[in-house]
Amino acid sequence: MTYATLQLDAADYLHRSDLTAKMPGFIALAEFAIFRELHPKDMATSATGTTTGEYATLPTDFGTALRVTITANSVEWSLDYKAQDYTPTGQVYPSEYALESNQLRIWGASTGQAYKLYYIPNLAALSDSNTTNWLSTNAPDLYLYATALEAAKYIRDQQEVANLTPMVAGLIESIRKASERKGQPSTGSLQIKPRRQA
Repeated sequence: MTYATLQLDAADYLHRSDLTAKMPGFIALAEFAIFRELHPKDMATSATGTTTGEYATLPTDFGTALRVTITANSVEWSLDYKAQDYTPTGQVYPSEYALESNQLRIWGASTGQAYKLYYIPNLAALSDSNTTNWLSTNAPDLYLYATALEAAKYIRDQQEVANLTPMVAGLIESIRKASERKGQPSTGSLQIKPRRQA
């Protein structure tokens, strides 16, 4: 689903041809609501860098941290997350990290400490120049119904708002659960084995 088709499909769903100019605004409102709730692990990526003192700049598309690692003696080590009010004592080695004021902090790091940040980026909003994103490709139904919901609120169609609200919430939860299941091993004793030839 593209940005243009989403606008057409949402208007068609509501059987309204007089909302064309408003559709970009409805899509933006839908994105605000969706993006607050969803951070699909399918989008996970990584970025490398070095610190200035204990701090490093987060990627511009940073959304949610998954883990931070450093490499020592050719081995990649995962750091533990600590809250911002953490106060280390004694000799500190890079073993903990925090997120402070839109920066990554690695406790005990010296300038030039190499690190790798695994994270889920923010979803890119749709526009005339960015016509698709992960969500429009993988969950076009959510985009459609969330946009239609915002339009229904605007035209004060209370029945449609009542219909669409649980649908949107259900789709968000479904996508969240599907994302959480990705990468988890199957747990069961049933296995499919190739048939032996006689």
